[in-house]
Amino acid sequence: MVGRGVTRTRTPGLNLTAYISLNMQLDIIFLDVDGVLIPDDQERRDIFAPECVMQLRRILDACLKAHVVFSTTKRLGFSFFKMGWIWRHLDLPLDRAIARTPDSRTRQRGEEIGLWLSEAPRLMLPRSVRRYAVLDDEPEPILESIPAQNVFFCNPDQGLTKAVADRVIRHFTV
Repeated sequence: MVGRGVTRTRTPGLNLTAYISLNMQLDIIFLDVDGVLIPDDQERRDIFAPECVMQLRRILDACLKAHVVFSTTKRLGFSFFKMGWIWRHLDLPLDRAIARTPDSRTRQRGEEIGLWLSEAPRLMLPRSVRRYAVLDDEPEPILESIPAQNVFFCNPDQGLTKAVADRVIRHFTV
């Protein structure tokens, strides 16, 4: 996995746990990996593109209530522990990766996201979902179940770009 050479900025003195406990509503990013953090035109399919990771980090730095739920099919081949290890290796904030969508094997990704959202109030007590965004490179099956204003399409050959990251940041901060 690659994440080296990308610097991380944090707000000095900010205690994220205290911030979240005072603000019990979370923003959720449903994150696909292939085509979002690993562009399709990249030769190696097992390496995260540093520029895409940097854009995800920008979103997390700008949106302090945002937490990640893995909706990628890679969640099926890796334990949540391994996903966390990859996350940490990329120097992304480990406390912001909180879950993965259920594996229904018979449903589209949008339906799995909807299922997670319907279970979230029970699973996240006393927190709730304030807003959510879906980052994916295949929006069609998602748009069947998720409102379009919550879906942020990444060109699979480019992955997560600054333009898409800016739209996600606006979605959570406006």
